[in-house]
Amino acid sequence: MSTTLSHLSRSTALAPGMFAALLMVGTSAESACPDYVSLPSGTVFNLAALIADAGSPEGALRKARRALAQVGAYGGCPQSQELAVCEETLAVARKAIVALEACVSSDSASGKVRENERAASK
Repeated sequence: MSTTLSHLSRSTALAPGMFAALLMVGTSAESACPDYVSLPSGTVFNLAALIADAGSPEGALRKARRALAQVGAYGGCPQSQELAVCEETLAVARKAIVALEACVSSDSASGKVRENERAASK
């Protein structure tokens, strides 16, 4: 039991670090997605770096959802030693997921338009 709690505590304490790794600076992505999302507090999430790392907006969305689910599986922020940092990190990550969902749906909609244009020109 003690080992399980120790593992849980370590895992949730690492949650901000997992998302911080996604905040790399200096990378740009060629897509309709915004490069960054931010909170009024000034916390910034670098979407362009995440997209570049994942290879596509869809891959970035899967990666962000998976990381958020992993934090939730370990009990979320109440298990973290730095509660405010964890909550802020998860808030900006959720905002990034919303932006990626919008980007992916707009990319797939524009892709369908291009496919329809190609089909009409044949």
